[in-house]
Order: sequence, then structure tokens, then C-alpha cells
Amino acid sequence: MNDVLDLPIRSVRHVEEKRAQLLENIGIETVGEMLLHLPHRYLDLSRVVRIGDQFEGDITCSGTITAVRVKRPRPKLRITEVALSDDTGTVFGVWFNQPWVEASFKVGQHCAFAGAMKYERGMRQIQAPFTQSLDENDEEVTGTIIPIYPATEGLAQGWIRRIMAEALALLAQDEELEDTIPTSIRERHHMRTFTEALRDVHDPISVEDALGARNRLAYQELFDLSLLNAARRFHESHIAPGFSHSADQALLEKARTLLGVTFTADQVQAIDDILDDMKRAHPMQRLLLGDVGTGKTFVALMALLVVASSNTQAAMMAPTEVLAKQYAEKLGPILDDLKVSWILLTSSLSATDRDKALARIASGEVTVAFGTHALIQKDVVFTDLTLAIIDEQHRFGVEQRALLRAKARVAPDMLSMTATPIPRSLALTIFGDLDISTLHERPIKGAGVSTQFVPLNRVAKCHDAVKRALDQGQQAFIVCALIEESTKLEVSAATDLAEKLAKNEYRDYRVALIHGNLKTAEKDEIMQRFREGKIDALVATTVIEVGVDIHNVTQMVVYNAERFGLAQLHQLRGRVGRGAIPGQVWLVSDGRGNMARERFEALCSTDDGFVLADLDLALRGAGDIIGKRQHGSASFRVADLVHDLPIIELAQRDVAQIFKDDPDLKKPEHQMVKNRLELLQEGYEKWVSAG
Repeated sequence: MNDVLDLPIRSVRHVEEKRAQLLENIGIETVGEMLLHLPHRYLDLSRVVRIGDQFEGDITCSGTITAVRVKRPRPKLRITEVALSDDTGTVFGVWFNQPWVEASFKVGQHCAFAGAMKYERGMRQIQAPFTQSLDENDEEVTGTIIPIYPATEGLAQGWIRRIMAEALALLAQDEELEDTIPTSIRERHHMRTFTEALRDVHDPISVEDALGARNRLAYQELFDLSLLNAARRFHESHIAPGFSHSADQALLEKARTLLGVTFTADQVQAIDDILDDMKRAHPMQRLLLGDVGTGKTFVALMALLVVASSNTQAAMMAPTEVLAKQYAEKLGPILDDLKVSWILLTSSLSATDRDKALARIASGEVTVAFGTHALIQKDVVFTDLTLAIIDEQHRFGVEQRALLRAKARVAPDMLSMTATPIPRSLALTIFGDLDISTLHERPIKGAGVSTQFVPLNRVAKCHDAVKRALDQGQQAFIVCALIEESTKLEVSAATDLAEKLAKNEYRDYRVALIHGNLKTAEKDEIMQRFREGKIDALVATTVIEVGVDIHNVTQMVVYNAERFGLAQLHQLRGRVGRGAIPGQVWLVSDGRGNMARERFEALCSTDDGFVLADLDLALRGAGDIIGKRQHGSASFRVADLVHDLPIIELAQRDVAQIFKDDPDLKKPEHQMVKNRLELLQEGYEKWVSAG
């Protein structure tokens, strides 16, 4: 925002070489980054309760250390107990296998403990409480609300507080630090300035005051991201020339008849939104977000037919050949019936067939081109590309999407699709430059699927159930995490498992193996045999995660299920139970962690992908779900996508209003906003070039 925030952290008092390195190890290199290293909780000494008045629940209490003792009930177990007493009772802080604790406390020391108290074995105790020395000569204690910071080994709370105090002093001296949030917005929302928020979050007068300051800083981050997204969207939708399509309603009605399904209300709304977008002269920027089986492909077909009505061209790019081929097989016959020309372009085509395909695309003979990354190769030339559809778009980088867009002479309509349900907060931040259409209902219900967790030592139960289904003519997937054995990760290798099952449990059945390292022709041949019922059980890696639609598959066994995220497990189980017979998914794992148990319980209790997506976000965080480089924003230091949806929506509304009133940011009150946008755009360009 200004010079003081960009000062190197080494320029701050108390930050000598060793501490500078420790700070840099946790991502703090500047004064600004130090000031955004926020407390993860506060010790509220204004709400201290007497120890004897409470037996359980969250508590902050203070007193005197009356005992420090160490127990060793087992050779590898060390328990440190520290007794804190006041005139009403005693509570024990309990630490397991943390030998440094014993030296941190002395009998007679005045301290505060905070944490969850429980009454066990005749005594009050708090496991690993937050602690704070309250001795009069302790320089750390400056008020009744004490910030507790994320720390690192070698950098104790006291030093972080001292360094933070110096950083705040530098901030207070900077009279030129201007706020990028317009005064009108701050007054409307009764907001503090950015400087006030930084001060109050580190030195609050109450915990509530600290929360308000934290929310103001989160708003700043989300305002910045919304500003960058809005500018990109405005440029692509209003400045770049587009193509105005006209839809042939008779052609669309004929397609609906050929599909033989009744569109859901969500599909109807999504189609209306897309057709309205495509009529405009400005390019469409829309995300079609839908759970497994909600009919995104049929919605995309309507968009393809609008292109056919306009006598131009469309490209539909998928991340894998399996998926690209399935789109061609699913939509190709319908396009043939409607007299719409199409082609499939993948890297596995022979040189002769590829040359023919490129010639047909370049001449304009082909209206729809299905394909993979092969569509963005330099020698692929479209005559008049006006629509680009990108499926499972999160698997493509920013540069790859730009390469497809660059194939058009005018800015094409862009329709991105994903079968991975995404929480609203995440969708608004990652895809803030897109309009979003969401599909919840399934037009073809299928018989559904049930999910059950099975410990690894009871895996025979799964195989018995699978074999009963195979005996009735049904088929099964058996899914593994990796292709090759890895002692480090301790996961079963698909290759070894396929051999083992074929020789033992499934020796009377036809077993095959498919994984991503096979040649395309081999994968195609295996999948074709599976579709034709010539394979009973297919051992697979996540190559079958999306796009595989075989109604006779009713069973799935997922080995090492703890290695998969919630969304991925949900995608996998979407491959079964798609026909008239109910499906059964068995999650096999010896994982004992709390997160694994929560994932399994959630999957067994619901098949709503959006409910699971919310839980996945809470369990793993946004970074693990979307990957490090899925969008151009810096990782958030303050904003929390699990809890900050109201702030996200507020920031986006405010930015949208700014661009509506002043699209060129020429008004004097928007000068700081314009300056901030230029800095953000410069950072975004550097991010893209580095990625």
C-alpha cells in the first residue's frame, strides 16, 4: 500500500540476522507482512474466572504455579503436569511428550492458563493450555487482552510481540499512508481505516474490537481480489470485441427431443443464461458448476447448437483423451442427426488423420471440434471460432485457457465447466471474473449409490459383495491411489493389486488394469472391452475419476481411501449406480486420523456434493483443494474462505458498484483505487509469467 509496508523486516528494531531468517521462514520479509501476521487467538484477562467455579468448558484463569511434575507411565510417554492454583482451587496443565515444558515454569510464578477444562480422575485439567506469565517484571504484559501469535521454533511469543510493537510504531509515524478503500464505502459500512485496523488487531481494547479489526483487514484482501477480477472481466466483456450469436429455436427443440430427457429447472435456467450471454456482442465469461450427473453435457450441447445456428465454429476441450472421446461418442451421434459437422482431435491421431482433421477445421468444414490439449497446438487454425468450452477447467492453467481463446479472430464466448462441486465462497474468489450457473438436480436419476467404510483388515467383506454382484452380470471398479509401489506413502500399487486379485479373490472372473501411463490405444481398448462387458472387474487409478459413464457398473472398492480428498472420493463414486441397479462403494482404509474419519462419515451420510465441498473446505483449506496456482490472487493472510462469505459478497458488491458508476476509474475519489489496481495488475502479470 505504501513505502512503510514495503520496508524490509530486517530494518525493524530487534530483528537481527537470526530472527530475520526465522521470520522469513514463515513468510515474513517486510513490515507489511509482519503487520499481517495476525494473532490466532487472544488471552482475555478481563474475563478471568475463579478456578473453583468451573469444572468444564473453555476457561481463562490465573493464579500461582504450585507444582511442576513429570510422569513416565510408559517408556515412550512423558507427561508434564503443571499445577496452577488460586484461593478457590487448582487446575493442572497437562502436556504429552513435550520435555521443554518442565523448564518453562517455576513454582511461585504468576501465570494465566486458557483452554478447554475438563474434570478427570478427580482433578481439573487443561490439555496443552495457552499460557502467559503475569509477573510484574514481564515486559510482555501490556494490557488485559494479550495476543497469541502463530510462532515457530526459536521465535517465542515475547519476541514476536516486541517486533510487532516496533512495526506498529513505524506505521504510526507514516503520515502519508493512504487508504485504498474509498471514503464513501468506509463511511457507509462504518469501517476503520486500514491503519486503524492494523493497530486494533494487535492492540485491541476487547476481543470484539480485535474481531472487527480482523474483518476490516479481511475485507481489504477480498476488495483487492474483487478489484482485479472486475477489471479483467470488464476488459474481456466490454472492451474486447465479441460475436453476437443467433439461436435456431427449431434446432434446439429437435435436440431436446433426440436427448429424450426432461431438463431440470437448473438446466433450463443455465441454458437461458448461456443463450442470453451468447446473443450479446460482448464475449460470455461463464462457469457451469454442477455435481456428478447433473447434465452439464446437455447444457453444453445447446451452446454448441447456437454456434451451428450462427454458421461459426466451437471448440470443446477436455483434460483427458478418455473424457474428450466420451464427449464425442455421447454428442457426436446427436450432432450427426442434426446435420452438424464435428471432429475429435487428440494427440493419438496418426499424422495422416491429424493433417486431414486440421484441414477440415481450417477450411470451416467442421463446426464442432472436440479434443484435448491438442486443440491449442500452434498448427490448429480455426476459420471462425466463436465459442470455447473448457471442461474440468481447473485442470488447465491460465496460459492454456488463453491459448485456446487466442485461436479466435474476435474474443470468443467462454464457457467453463466443472463437475467438482465448489463452495460458494471459493467459487466467488477463484472465479470472481465469471458469471456462475449451478446445477444441483440430476435429470437422469439412476438408482443411486450407498457408501460404506470398511477397515483394511475386513476387506474380504467388500470382495464377497462385489463377487455376488459380478455373478449377477454386473461390473466393478477397484481403485488405487498410485501406479507404482511406494514404501514411503505405504499405498497399494494398482499393478501389484491387479495381479494379486486376479490370482486370488477374483481368479474366476475377468480382471484388467487401467492407469494413466498406458498408451492411449491401450486405454481405449481396455475401456471398450469394459463397456462391452468383456471385463468384470477393472483395477484403476483415478484415470476413471470423471467422465466414465457405464450403467452396468454397480460396485466400487477404493483402497487407501484416506489418500483421497472428499471431492475426489465423491467424483469416484459418481461412476457407479448410474443405471437401474443401485451402486455400492466401499471405502477401504486403515487410516485412524480424525480427518479421515470425518471424511468417511460425511461420504456415508450424504451424496450432496455441495455439502461435501463445504466440509472439504473446512477440513483441508482452499489451498489444498484448488492447488497453488489456480488463480491469480496471492494467498490470503487474513481472509478465511470457510467463514468469510458475507465479507466476500460485500467486497464484490462494492467493487461492482464502483465499476458501474465509474468504469474508467476517472473520478477523484477513485484515484487510490486506480493506483491500487495498477499495482495488483503488475503483480498478476508477474505471477502469470512465473507460473
